[in-house]
Amino acid sequence: MKHKISALFIILGLVSNTLPLYSIDDYYNFPNQSYKGSVVYESSRNLCLFPFVATTPDPTKEYLIKGIPSVLLSELRNLEYTYVEHPKSNVVYHSFGDAPVLTLQEKIDAESPNVKRKKKEINDEKDLQDLRSGKKQLAPEKDPRYIKVTIKQQWDRKAPTPDESFGLATKLNCDYIVGGSFEVKDNELFTKVFLYDDFEGKTIPFEHKTSVIRAYQEMGPLGESIREKLQGRDTTAVEVSAAGEEGALVYLDGIYLGKTPLIGKKFPVGKRSLFVFKEGFHPYKQEIQLEKGKPFLLDVQLSLKLSNSFITVTSNVESDVYLGIQYLGKTPLSHLAIPSGMNRLRISKEGHIDSFRAVDAHDNEEVVVDVQMREGKTDVYYKNKQNVFLDHTYKDFATYSLYGSLLFYASYVYLNYASRQAYSAARSQVTLVNASAISSFYQNNPNEFFFWYGVQNSIIDDAESKAKNLKRVAGTLPMENRRDRQLVGGPMVIMMGLMLVSAATFYILGLDEETLEFGYIPLNPSSVSYGQSAREGYGYMQFNVRY
Repeated sequence: MKHKISALFIILGLVSNTLPLYSIDDYYNFPNQSYKGSVVYESSRNLCLFPFVATTPDPTKEYLIKGIPSVLLSELRNLEYTYVEHPKSNVVYHSFGDAPVLTLQEKIDAESPNVKRKKKEINDEKDLQDLRSGKKQLAPEKDPRYIKVTIKQQWDRKAPTPDESFGLATKLNCDYIVGGSFEVKDNELFTKVFLYDDFEGKTIPFEHKTSVIRAYQEMGPLGESIREKLQGRDTTAVEVSAAGEEGALVYLDGIYLGKTPLIGKKFPVGKRSLFVFKEGFHPYKQEIQLEKGKPFLLDVQLSLKLSNSFITVTSNVESDVYLGIQYLGKTPLSHLAIPSGMNRLRISKEGHIDSFRAVDAHDNEEVVVDVQMREGKTDVYYKNKQNVFLDHTYKDFATYSLYGSLLFYASYVYLNYASRQAYSAARSQVTLVNASAISSFYQNNPNEFFFWYGVQNSIIDDAESKAKNLKRVAGTLPMENRRDRQLVGGPMVIMMGLMLVSAATFYILGLDEETLEFGYIPLNPSSVSYGQSAREGYGYMQFNVRY
């Protein structure tokens, strides 16, 4: 009878603990979702420029040690991108589970179809291959094969030799190194330059000969040769004129090439965006195609920007008036013709604080501005006018609050990680993970079963308790709550929210009218062409696209 009662308790114990035992599978199994891998390509490379070394030391020619690379620097500044046919992938997110079908972003989009998100143009190697084959065309800023180049000047370092470049590239984080040597013979300057490519692991030599007297003026072809090699793609000649108008600024893909008439300039082939801008004219924009071996010639007909809007400016003291960068005259100004469009007005007088006004001039309408100038220093006033506590402004406190939210977010991420690690630590200590294995163990080792079962259940309970406590402190953001996409409050989540609200509050408190006017810059137009659609384009080009 005693054995029958014991058996009954055993059976009841097994039944009552079936659910906790089956939950062990949660500790062992990965989620059922599977995600395809996604790739992020490199976005920038560093070009390090070093001083040159004199083959035959001459104190009278020491200015060339930094002078030659400085001239090359002026030519290389126009290099914004380097073209790499096979860019290096920085991060690869591997899939887990079986038979991945969707990427993580595709899965998120599928679960929330009504939410609009900005999609990546290049998601995998197939998209990149479409670019190489010409099936797909992208602007350089979206094409991962065009990598931005940042120039670092290393004037204080010793001139390296080509053999030393490998070690320097790693030490100084240089993807490219430009160095060299020079020698003066009979008033002629012989320059040897090397370009070290750390990714390719090779050194490319250049040589150039000029006169000593005109060395700087004649160094242009050498810099152009280095730039063409760094561009990494076939180039073609570009010539642009503006129907006889001289001095118009020419840009390709935002890179300044020179002024009209522009001749003898080379640029990488492909689909490009051409901008031509001159004071007093509508900016000109056109998408062009540069082809290998075929010079590009274009004569642009600029449209005169008529000054058919008017402005009247008065002030309590006589002051200078500027519209954008254009000087209009001294106050009072009455019914003065100005170009229509959005711009920024500045009223300035020595010994007084500059006053700024946003101007949105419409055709055949007049803008009237009356300003009360105040004595003081402009730079001191605008630096300190928003001080809240000591030298800290509303903007400072908004920034500090934003940093605080990032700190709490980091704590949130760590606590979630620690919660997952609590489960992971328990997995290695749990030996049986399903009902059939447990049943088999009970039948074969009935005397050890209850002790083992108590230990296993204790491990599971401890892991669950620790993980839930950590998760309770962290909370859960909607984007990570896969069940119902709801926010679950926790100290870290709550503090993140408070810091973000605080940042927004301080930012709004600091937005008084004068601050808005001071920071006003004309908006970037969606398109720049002829006619009324170019109103905003003129002011924007004045502020942002200047040589």
